[in-house]
Amino acid sequence: MAYICMHCSKETKTIEGFVRCVYCGGRILLKSRPNLQKEITTD
Repeated sequence: MAYICMHCSKETKTIEGFVRCVYCGGRILLKSRPNLQKEITTD
């Protein structure tokens, strides 16, 4: 699962046991979600 760092906005992969950005060392990470398209009907 991939995470996005809030400080540098780069995507990092899962790290076993560590919750830190590989690039900047930030500890605030968000789970990235796939882009889902919703189909809306207008009746």
